[in-house]
Amino acid sequence: MNLSINFRPLNKNDNNYSKVIDLYQEAFTTVQRIPTWVLRFKLRKGKVGFNVLYADDTWIGLIYTTEFKDIVLVHFLAISEAIRSDGYGSKVMDSIKIMHSGKRIVLNIEKIDEHEKNYQQRIKRKDFYKKNGFSSSGYIVKEPGEKLEMLIFGGSISKEEIEAMYKHLFGSIIGFLLRPKIIKT
Repeated sequence: MNLSINFRPLNKNDNNYSKVIDLYQEAFTTVQRIPTWVLRFKLRKGKVGFNVLYADDTWIGLIYTTEFKDIVLVHFLAISEAIRSDGYGSKVMDSIKIMHSGKRIVLNIEKIDEHEKNYQQRIKRKDFYKKNGFSSSGYIVKEPGEKLEMLIFGGSISKEEIEAMYKHLFGSIIGFLLRPKIIKT
């Protein structure tokens, strides 16, 4: 597969705008998800880092990233269900590594927990990221209602850096309420 992955900032005029919103709702648990009306409001003028993914001209999914110093945080990555397992996710990860060469890339996945009903899916997700060069950061990000494992590519990260990144991301006042708790594993 020798396709080039294109990142196009999402806006309402994108032909696949409603598909992107649907994929977002389908791919992320209600806990992880920003309410749809908030998302539509935030995205109406486009949101920095929120991109629609295309392989050449075929719509394949969505990604949302933010940057803090030399750290790129991948908030969401979802590939359209119709083409999952076709290698597009790995192509997107390769593109991100190239776009952010020399930076550390972090993302959170649901913690492996055999008591959860999507246990197999969690294992598959972690295996996918491991196959793409990510490893455990050694930290759990505890958000209301769930515990996420932080994975990293391109180095290591300290608890202080993670906390500074979330403080930057959420701002100081709201961030104080929303900021997740960082737990060393």
